[in-house]
Amino acid sequence: MPLVRVAVPVPISGHEHLVYALPDDEPVVPGLRVLVPVRARKIWGTVLGAEPAAAAPAYRIRSIAGIPEPRLIVSGEILSLARWVADYYAASLGEVLHAAAPSPTGLRRRAPRAAYLEEEGWHAEAPPVRSALNDDQRRALEAIEAGIAAPSFAPFLLHGVTGSGKTAVYLHAARHAIAAGGQALILVPEIALSPQALDAFRRAGFERSAVYHSGLLARERADVWRAAADGALDLVVGTRSAVFLPFPDLRLTVIDEEQDGAYKQDESPRYHARDVALVRAQRSRSAVVLTTATPSLESYARATRGDYALLELPNRVDRRPMATVRLADLRSSVSAGRAGGKSTVSRIITPLLVEAIGRTLERGEQGILFLNRRGHSTYLQCRGCGHVAHCDRCDVPFTVHADEAGLRCHYCGLRRKVPAGCPACGAVDLWFGGLGIQKVEREVATLFPSARLARLDLDSVRRRGSASAILGAFRARETDLLLGTQMVAKGFDFPGVTLVGVIVADLSLYLPDFRSAERTFQLLTQVAGRAGRGDLPGEVIMQSFDPTSPALRAAAAQDYAVFFEREAAERRELRYPPYGRIVEIELRGRTLERVEAAGAAVRRMVSRAAADRPVQILGPAPMPLARLRGEHRWHLLMKSVSRPALRETLARTLTRLREERFPGVRWAVDVDPHQLL
Repeated sequence: MPLVRVAVPVPISGHEHLVYALPDDEPVVPGLRVLVPVRARKIWGTVLGAEPAAAAPAYRIRSIAGIPEPRLIVSGEILSLARWVADYYAASLGEVLHAAAPSPTGLRRRAPRAAYLEEEGWHAEAPPVRSALNDDQRRALEAIEAGIAAPSFAPFLLHGVTGSGKTAVYLHAARHAIAAGGQALILVPEIALSPQALDAFRRAGFERSAVYHSGLLARERADVWRAAADGALDLVVGTRSAVFLPFPDLRLTVIDEEQDGAYKQDESPRYHARDVALVRAQRSRSAVVLTTATPSLESYARATRGDYALLELPNRVDRRPMATVRLADLRSSVSAGRAGGKSTVSRIITPLLVEAIGRTLERGEQGILFLNRRGHSTYLQCRGCGHVAHCDRCDVPFTVHADEAGLRCHYCGLRRKVPAGCPACGAVDLWFGGLGIQKVEREVATLFPSARLARLDLDSVRRRGSASAILGAFRARETDLLLGTQMVAKGFDFPGVTLVGVIVADLSLYLPDFRSAERTFQLLTQVAGRAGRGDLPGEVIMQSFDPTSPALRAAAAQDYAVFFEREAAERRELRYPPYGRIVEIELRGRTLERVEAAGAAVRRMVSRAAADRPVQILGPAPMPLARLRGEHRWHLLMKSVSRPALRETLARTLTRLREERFPGVRWAVDVDPHQLL
């Protein structure tokens, strides 16, 4: 029986793979997904190649447990890309391949089912034909088409204000790539965005197209994978993991809303799909387009120094005006509310916003109300002793969910019933404090009882197809006001929306993270861009406790250049990205003393590995969210302006880390972390 090396998604000390016996009648096919026994369970692994009999390991070699039919094979290109991801992001190859390739579970010997081709779309109008593009769009399209035609790596940053027609540009670019005999991949940050994007392409005549995301069944994901590998699909719209689809001739990759943090995986392998797409395009000498109204500082800095071709769309299509933005001061609203004895929610929705909602409804137009907090209230507090109900496993208060009359932790998922009295003092005078989108929904329903409301957040879209149903009803104008969290801010085009109200604009502005101002600016600019995209002008009201904040003022002016100049100056001084690089080592354990001791040991390892290299070491220290899911969390940062110095330091540190044992403590490495919370 021939022996094969198999990469598996489990920790293997000192090894990249395990060795298994293959049936005699089976050829060795690198990339083949197989079922293998690991300890007492069976898991999916990926064949890497043949293992010479002379090199057979000392442990007992077990046989492969199963090979699915039809077979699912990771191409040589994707295997090579996975190796790069594993090396760059300090992950095991087995972990990367597990994240990259779908499970073959449920496959049968049959032609791929067409269900994945039929996901419901809700885009009302067909995209514009090429002749209808404006001058800016045509110039951008011609540049991208030249990049597709050139047999070389062609990266572009398509920077256009909200409503400038970026989608139409990359749609026609995809048509050009497909007409040349290749395929196109469109990455979107959220599953909820995929039906709209796919529907736009189908209305433009892209029949051999599909979606690919975690909301599909395992069988459906495997079908899309095989169809892409067989060349049966010209175009796929997908979320993060779609960057690994095995197209035979990928000519164009588009990363829509390239700045979005959803492209960064928050568990190992902690890859960033945008950066993986760039590496893949560089290796295949193809075109890649990053599109956004609010570029990440990293991407815009690379474009300004010439690493990417910068394509600008400074105006909305048909010269439609940008929405008028006003900042409302919540401080005066709170003071007035206290004096008048109003409820917390009434104080949060200012008279300015109430009047704007009323005008919008009277005119028969639509509005979006945005608050980036789920639930009804952010904490439950006793008015008698001040006790706040905290999660048993995390250092965070429970969030109150009114629709289920319960408490929920948004980090570990723990649920509790709302108690009848305070567990600390027994008092029954409990207060729902803070503000969530459910509380806003109730207040708006009270203020405007005849308004048709819908809510779009993680809690309202748990069932498959619910997001499309909510958005489809809003697009059909069966809903007057759409209330939601950050899901309502991204990429949606609703011509009937003339009002956007931001309930609290500075929620994330002062989080202990170097990207907090950037994320706030991006989110506010994106949500403001939902207003006035049709024939009618739009207005935006941003309510804030700090309306003088530079990030908020730049967002209100929708002026990226002003924001970039100020934020870049601060990052350059502190040597944070894009003017420096960061690696985070995170330590987790249930015993605080063990985590502290491990942190000190890792600090010594990093110090020795850095030697005289220009690497700054910060920590170890508790993370801002110091305990999650019952584990204490500490971290250590390595920071440097020299990428080689940081890479060498990390490589030396990893060698020691993988040899050490920290009882009761787990460690993880995050290269280029997107957030440090």
